[in-house]
Amino acid sequence: MNSRHRGGRGRFSPPFPFSKLLSGRNGSSYFDLMIKTLVVLSLMVTVISFLSIFTTYLNLNHVCRRVVRVVELEGQVSDRAYDTFYRLKLQTGLSPEMTVEDVTYQEDQKIQLRDTFTVTMTYDYTFTIFTPSFAPPIEIKIPMKVSINGMSEKYWKLSP
Repeated sequence: MNSRHRGGRGRFSPPFPFSKLLSGRNGSSYFDLMIKTLVVLSLMVTVISFLSIFTTYLNLNHVCRRVVRVVELEGQVSDRAYDTFYRLKLQTGLSPEMTVEDVTYQEDQKIQLRDTFTVTMTYDYTFTIFTPSFAPPIEIKIPMKVSINGMSEKYWKLSP
């Protein structure tokens, strides 16, 4: 019964299509493996390079949060807030622009207790797609913007 299904080749012979594959495509599986490996490696490099965009955004968000906290504690945009901003710029390697918006200043640029403000930081991240050896690199500029609200925690006794 088994020889009838297999034909005349016997019990331990491979099925017909498989034997044709082995005899007709010598070494082609190595090329398939090399192409699949190159495709997988290029996809991994692309994913890793996209992670740098998210890391940059998280760093920008961290810088903005720290500056907002300093302004909340100081009750004004003081030299200490700018010192924190410049120190974090050096640590992260970013060079964002900072603006303080939606704020009602009292005398001498002071923010009264429970008055709100918004610190906005903008940064243009340059993502390099490809760097040919004979031309300038192909780049995309990705604009990033982080806005964080804060509330002053300092009471200023104002002169009458």
